[in-house]
Amino acid sequence: MRLTITLRYSKSVHYEWLFSFVAFADRLNFTRAAEDLHISQPALHVQIKKLSEIVGRPLYRHQGRSLSLTREGARLAAFGREVKDRGREVLDEVRGVSVSGPAILASGQGAFLYLLGTAIRRFLKRKQPLRLLTMRGPEVIEAVRDARAHLGVAAAEAPPPDLDAVTLRTVGQIVVLPLSHRLARRSHLQPADLSGELIVVPPSGSPHRTTLANALAAAGANWMVAVEATGWELIVQFAQYGLGIAAVNDFVPVPRGMVGVPLRGVAPVTYYLLRRTGMHGRESDMLHKLIVETASA
Repeated sequence: MRLTITLRYSKSVHYEWLFSFVAFADRLNFTRAAEDLHISQPALHVQIKKLSEIVGRPLYRHQGRSLSLTREGARLAAFGREVKDRGREVLDEVRGVSVSGPAILASGQGAFLYLLGTAIRRFLKRKQPLRLLTMRGPEVIEAVRDARAHLGVAAAEAPPPDLDAVTLRTVGQIVVLPLSHRLARRSHLQPADLSGELIVVPPSGSPHRTTLANALAAAGANWMVAVEATGWELIVQFAQYGLGIAAVNDFVPVPRGMVGVPLRGVAPVTYYLLRRTGMHGRESDMLHKLIVETASA
């Protein structure tokens, strides 16, 4: 018997079409998606065309040689991923299988290194499958919205209103500099104190770079970019090389021979644990609980 879901009350769509569209949405390439599904490319075109006709909206658009999902397409793909996850979990429960698909966690490099390690290790000790996606904060939020990730951890000024959010940790800033530096013995620093310094910073346009630059500008501090680097580890490493000082989140370990001095006058950073409203699963719920427990500790 073929299962269907109902759209617009009077019309229904086969799960086969929905799942084929999810495969296409993941690839944004008809040839590769058809190969993943082991069907012909024309057959995939037909299925997605039928799905689009039932929805009454285009599900993807052409952008030059590339394809992208429309807003309706992104929402439908997210729904399809949820259906696949829930269906797999129900079947596993019926079959008496204790473990279904992997929990998918998306986050940035810094959170993986300094905020989530304990939770991940505890989760893996329970022999649970886990898939990690490393991406920037805005990408994390979109991955959770699109159901490409069950959970996401991202820093933001405020939690996205369309997602369930738990505050994990609010962190301040420290300035990492050599013990011999003129500012090393200070109990704390203000942005104006960094005037005249060479500073190792993230690439232009990143949230941390923007926040730091705005604070320095407001304080009238004249500073120069020592080098641009991506990731807290590399930023601190370049500071250790002597290329310049670095301002980083206060959960970043300070290397031997360096000191971390609190930097006041810069807005703190809050990390949130995110998931789609109503999206639950055995593995993702367990991981969610562990992340909350270990972050608070």
